[in-house]
Amino acid sequence: MFSLYWKIFLGFWVTSLILGSGAVILSDALRQQSAIDMQGLAPLKLVDRSVFIVRRLPDEIDEWKIQLAANDIHFHVAYEQKSPLSTPLFNDNIQQMIDALDTSIYQTQSSVTRLRIGRKERSITGEQIRFVLDMPGTNILKAKAWVNDIGVQFTLGLVLSALVCFVLARYLTRNIKQLSIATRALASGDLSARAKLFNLSKNDELSQLGLDFNDMATALETSLENQKRLVRDISHELRSPLARLQIALEIARQKDNSKELDRIEKEANRLNELIGQLLSMPDDSAPLSDTIDLTELLESIIDDCTIEAEVKHVNLSLHTDCQESLVAATVAQLHSAMENIIRNAIHYTANNSQITIDLSLVNIPNTESENQAIRHTSSSYFQVSINDCGPGVPKDDLEQIFQPFYRVDRARNRDTGGYGIGLAIVQRVIQRHKGSVSAKNTGAGLSVQILLPVMESD
Repeated sequence: MFSLYWKIFLGFWVTSLILGSGAVILSDALRQQSAIDMQGLAPLKLVDRSVFIVRRLPDEIDEWKIQLAANDIHFHVAYEQKSPLSTPLFNDNIQQMIDALDTSIYQTQSSVTRLRIGRKERSITGEQIRFVLDMPGTNILKAKAWVNDIGVQFTLGLVLSALVCFVLARYLTRNIKQLSIATRALASGDLSARAKLFNLSKNDELSQLGLDFNDMATALETSLENQKRLVRDISHELRSPLARLQIALEIARQKDNSKELDRIEKEANRLNELIGQLLSMPDDSAPLSDTIDLTELLESIIDDCTIEAEVKHVNLSLHTDCQESLVAATVAQLHSAMENIIRNAIHYTANNSQITIDLSLVNIPNTESENQAIRHTSSSYFQVSINDCGPGVPKDDLEQIFQPFYRVDRARNRDTGGYGIGLAIVQRVIQRHKGSVSAKNTGAGLSVQILLPVMESD
């Protein structure tokens, strides 16, 4: 079968061939047009034909007038005067030429647009007849014929080329359209998206591109499924010995309560917690099918964290001036991300201090964030600022704390620090919600700021 290159080449070549052949055929047809089309006759031939009819066929003068009038040629006839009532009425210019024919047999008069020719003849019955042909000028006739020829050929060419190009464009772009639809679906997280191809020819470049795209999407979906399965399998394999280790530790503890056994138990619990955090990494393909009010979400999290905060005598407060703060979300993921930051703030803030959570509506230009590499597609955002009274984070580490397994020096002590997984999960969740997260030091402690786009109304 032909490749795409040859399809395009042959398509335009056939179009040109059809247009050229049509123009030749049409031009030939116009040259052989009927003699009734008076615009194809020279003025002198019109005069000769009029003379023949006046002389030989006087009964056909009226029909000849009609044929000429259809082509903007007027045939004025004055018969031999018999009585005043039978004298036809003409305009001044025609009447002057009719009167001039009393003393001559031929008169001409021309202007920019009109040509008038007068003749005096006798019919076969001996009657004297004077007539004037009032026709468009020679240049006007040629111009009209040219316009008609070009107009018909242009219209024919336009229709034929539009038809052929429509078929060709339709054939070439329908697979491209299907590829575009599948690409957008795949980019939005639908890994089952495939291009529905119209394979009239499976060997051209576009069809091959579509097949390659479908193969790529299948490989991507399979790879992601294998990755998820691998994480589940590894987690299962790790938790099984951990469970047996914890049982063995409990038995050993009953026999000998030593600090080493306590340390082993603590490390086993930490490993088990780390596996749980890895399993809680958000699913990027999950749709944002829920709608949630950020004020209600934050109030719910504060209620859950109140007991933990009271242990350190920390006061949690929420400040907002938003009447409604709706965002599109996956509720479980967004709740987990917000709770993670608030619990971190409680953990690091000083005793007998305060944590403030501010919710506000902000407008920012559509730019690309340098830190988060997130392109903001909306100008209206809800900003959540969580401010603690802790030691903060070294300036050089502020841009790194959202990276997986990254811990600042102060957090390297396993008795107080985490594993560097929590904030990485927070960042992925916020990015999935088309937002961004950042941190900065304030005079009192650390401030974590989250931007989430305002839900677009239908």
